[in-house]
Amino acid sequence: YTLLREIHSSTPEEVTTGIISTIKKRTPNNRLQSPEGRYFLRILSESLNINRRSFKDDFFARYTKSVSNAEAQITAAANHIVFGRRGAGKSSLLLYAMRTREKQGQPSVWLDMQVYQKRSDNHVVLDVFAEILNQLVEIPVQAPVYSQVARRIEYLRAQPAVEDSEIRRVLPEMRKAFPPLQGGHNVFVFLDDFHVLDTEMQPKLLGFIYSVTRGTDVFLKLSAIETLTKSWDAANHMGLQVPHDAQTIKLDYNLTMPDKAAKHIEGILDAHAQYCGLPGVRFLCTSNDVLSRLIWVSAGVPRDALNLFAQAMTKGSISNRSLVSVTNVNLAASEMVSLKLRDLETDLPEQTDERSISSVLEEVKDFCIKQKRKNAFLVEIQNSGVYQNVLKLVDLRLVHVISEGITVGEAGRKYVALILDYGFYTGIRAAQSVDLFNKQTERVTYKELRKLPIFEASQQTRAATE
Repeated sequence: YTLLREIHSSTPEEVTTGIISTIKKRTPNNRLQSPEGRYFLRILSESLNINRRSFKDDFFARYTKSVSNAEAQITAAANHIVFGRRGAGKSSLLLYAMRTREKQGQPSVWLDMQVYQKRSDNHVVLDVFAEILNQLVEIPVQAPVYSQVARRIEYLRAQPAVEDSEIRRVLPEMRKAFPPLQGGHNVFVFLDDFHVLDTEMQPKLLGFIYSVTRGTDVFLKLSAIETLTKSWDAANHMGLQVPHDAQTIKLDYNLTMPDKAAKHIEGILDAHAQYCGLPGVRFLCTSNDVLSRLIWVSAGVPRDALNLFAQAMTKGSISNRSLVSVTNVNLAASEMVSLKLRDLETDLPEQTDERSISSVLEEVKDFCIKQKRKNAFLVEIQNSGVYQNVLKLVDLRLVHVISEGITVGEAGRKYVALILDYGFYTGIRAAQSVDLFNKQTERVTYKELRKLPIFEASQQTRAATE
């Protein structure tokens, strides 16, 4: 309408005499191939990798709040560790806090920890300190102290090897670079994907940073995968100890609240769709079953849902379909599982026995698809290698939690309820008879959960994981 008014105002009256122009809504014959549909596909692709520069001025128009309303916590003046699987929205939540602070004129530091992936040398501490100081150069600080600290850190970085004691000697100087800020201002330091660091280096780095920031106007905000993160080294009393030094925010286990997860993911897709001029995401679906299936195949993980829907749109377009169908979603899920299996090698720490995790996965697949023909099952919560490997499969998005703890039969024995990733059996003829749990994303009762079969690993696998 704005464009139409501009055309009217800039067109000579003699040209428009007797002509009436207006705007008419229309439904395209092929919605996936419409300009809005193609733009929506592009926007989904751009949304899959979040960094500090994502969305820029459009961020709040396209952001959907988390299921647990974690936004109030992450913006508080406190240290936080945001835990979640790949694509759970950890980086988006950190970015929400930073964008909110930008509107308030508050300073922030953002470090993408992928740059330091698997590093275990002490130079990583100095590199992080140098980057923090570099990003804070615009903040009013005591200039002589700032320059002195920066020079000292650069000197240590130039050395071939640096001992812990040498880093500790520079900490008092580093601390002076963070004087009290005026006007109620503070500094947030965002460390995105912290878990990619070497496990033993993680508490050491946090310990050194916290030694500098504790009691100042500087607060740490981390995102990480929980089972790959070691924030506290009890033997050396180093790092961030939960809950004394830092609070945790968990974005995992959305399928424990499938109804809320469905609403959340549809809200994210609707925000992007409306940004592209579409009424909503359902405008591109053959039926309501498409979104219900999308929630389960993505296991309530927002980034997986966006990626799967984008792939489903592409498959629909290739088949000359005008709308996305359940079949398109199933095919996209089957292809995505191979990508998740590739992540297994990338995400696991070097000391982890990948073969033992793979053997547990193969037994779970055989149990669900061939033996019980059910995609949901129970595993006893216990301090065993098998259970720990099941948790790693959860972090790798190969199995998904639908209930964090229920009691079955004997008192005192608790079980976690899980589903095997849909990609292992959707679109496969041999697995078409698998009974799918809770197809419509309704809230599940404990009675239904207790009926699920209990998975127990073979003696050979148990021996290999202990």
